[in-house]
Amino acid sequence: MNRVIAPAALAAVLFAWPASAQQSAGWTEYRPNKTLFTMGYQMSQPLGSFGSYAGASYRGLTFDWQSLIAGKFSAGIRFNWNRYNKEEFSTQTTNSGGTLTGPVFRYADQFALQAVGHYFIDTGRDSMFLPYLGIGLGGAWSNSYQQTIDLTNSQSGFYFVTTPELGLMLDFARGGTTAALNVSVLYNFSTASFRNVSNASAITETIGFTLSY
Repeated sequence: MNRVIAPAALAAVLFAWPASAQQSAGWTEYRPNKTLFTMGYQMSQPLGSFGSYAGASYRGLTFDWQSLIAGKFSAGIRFNWNRYNKEEFSTQTTNSGGTLTGPVFRYADQFALQAVGHYFIDTGRDSMFLPYLGIGLGGAWSNSYQQTIDLTNSQSGFYFVTTPELGLMLDFARGGTTAALNVSVLYNFSTASFRNVSNASAITETIGFTLSY
C-alpha cells in the first residue's frame, strides 16, 4: 500500500505545481507594480487666513515611496516641502501713537512627513491612464518669519497634517519596470497656527515622475 501511496502523492504534487505557478503569475499580472517611487515638483496656493499672510508657493517638492499591499491598494510614506512667501508695503501704529510705513516680507516653510495610501481605479489592462484616490496623515514642521524694516518675528512648531488627494498616472513605458507621468491635486489641512493664521491650509498641485517595478 505504501508503494502505491508514495508515487501517487508525488504525482499529485507535480501536477499541482504548474497550476500553482499559473495562479501566482495571474496574481502578479493583476498587481504588476509592487513598489512605486515618485519624485515631483509642487505648486501650492494658501487658503483663508494663511492666504492673507503669505502668497503662493512655487518652490516645492515631494517624494513618495509606496508598495502595493492588496489588489488596488498601496501604502507607504511621503515627504514634501513648500515655501510660501509674500512682500508688500504696510503701515503700522506704534505704542507711542506714531506710524511705521515700509516693506513687509513674510515667508512660511512647511516640511511634512506622512503615511500615505492610494486606491487605484481600474481602467482596463490596455489603458495608459490610471486614476487614483489618496489620503495622507502625519505631521508637519512649520516655520514662519516676518520682517518689517528692522523688526522681525519668527515662530515654529510641529503640527498635525492630513492630505486628501486626487491623481492620475499616465504610463509611457511598460515592461518589467514601468515609468509614468504623475499629476495630482491635494488639499493640505494642518493645525499650524501663527500670527493671525489659524489651521493653515492650501490647495497643492503635483507634477511628478513615478518609477515602479
